[in-house]
Amino acid sequence: MSIVPVIWDETVFIDGYPGKYVVLARKNGDKWYVAAINAEKEVKNLTVKLPMLANNTVMLYSDKNDRSPQLEKVNINDSGEITLIIQPEGGVIVKN
Repeated sequence: MSIVPVIWDETVFIDGYPGKYVVLARKNGDKWYVAAINAEKEVKNLTVKLPMLANNTVMLYSDKNDRSPQLEKVNINDSGEITLIIQPEGGVIVKN
C-alpha cells in the first residue's frame, strides 16, 4: 500500500450503480489504477471499457470465490475491453 499514490492527476467514473457496485479509474503520472467494488451478495461479471489501457498487459488483483487473493497478468485488447469477475462484497484492482 505504501506505493499507491495519494495524489491523483485524473479520476474517471467507468461504471456503477448506487448501493450495488462501482468501477473507478485514477491516474498518477502515466500509471492507471482501476478499482471495482461489488456491494451485493451475488458474483458480478462486468465487461468494461478501459481505453486508457488498450493494448497493454496489466496486473489484475482479485478475490477467488473462497476469498483468497489472486494475482494474474491480463492482456487488454485493442478496444480496451476487459471482463471483471467481482466476488460478492469483494473487489478487483487493475494496474498498468
